[in-house]
Amino acid sequence: MALKILDFPVQPYVRKYLNVHLGHEQYLLSTADRFGKILFHMLRRQVKGKLHHAGSRADCTEVLQLDMRNFPVYQYGLTELTDYTIFQFNDFVDETMKEELYTWVRNFLSRKTSIRDIILDFMAGYDFREEEVKYETLRKAVQRNVKTKELRKRRPNSVVNLSQKLAGLSQKTAELSQEPAGLSRYASLLAMRQELMKIPVVPHS
Repeated sequence: MALKILDFPVQPYVRKYLNVHLGHEQYLLSTADRFGKILFHMLRRQVKGKLHHAGSRADCTEVLQLDMRNFPVYQYGLTELTDYTIFQFNDFVDETMKEELYTWVRNFLSRKTSIRDIILDFMAGYDFREEEVKYETLRKAVQRNVKTKELRKRRPNSVVNLSQKLAGLSQKTAELSQEPAGLSRYASLLAMRQELMKIPVVPHS
C-alpha cells in the first residue's frame, strides 16, 4: 500500500510557526513554497546513521501531517524518517523563524521600541511559550545577527501600531469589551496573527 500520510515529528514551537503559515490541517506536500521545497529535497536524499548534533526525537512532541500524494514514495524508497532528516527540517524552520524576527527588529527598533518589546510581541504573535523557545535564545540571536546601533536612533514605529494599522479588528473588538485592557491586548495579538498568516510563503530563489 502506498504511503499516503506521513507524520513528520516537529518541536512544539515549530508546529505553531507552521500553523500560521501552512494551516492546522494536513499539508499537501509540493514544491510551491519554501517548506515543501526543502522537504522534497530532504526526503529524496535522506542521510542515515546516528548524528550526535541532530538533537533528540524526544523534543519533537508534535507532528506535521504530510499528504504524500504528489511525492513518488516508491521511486525514492521512502519507508521511514531518519533522525537527521527530522533535525534538518526543524532546524530549517527555526532559521526561517529567526530570519523573520530579524526583519521585525530591523523594521521596528527605535528610540522608544526596545528589542525586548519586539521579541515579546513576536513570541506572542506566534503564541510561543518560554518553555518552547526561550526569550534569551532569541535575544542572543538578534544580538549576533542584527546591527542595532543605528536602528535605536530612529523615530518609533511599533509592532503594535503596525498591527492596529493593518487590521481594524483590534480596535473594533476592544470597543466592545467591558474589560478593555485584557481584550484589547488579546485582540491586538489576534490581529497580528491574522496579518502573519497573509505573509506569502514562497520558495527561496
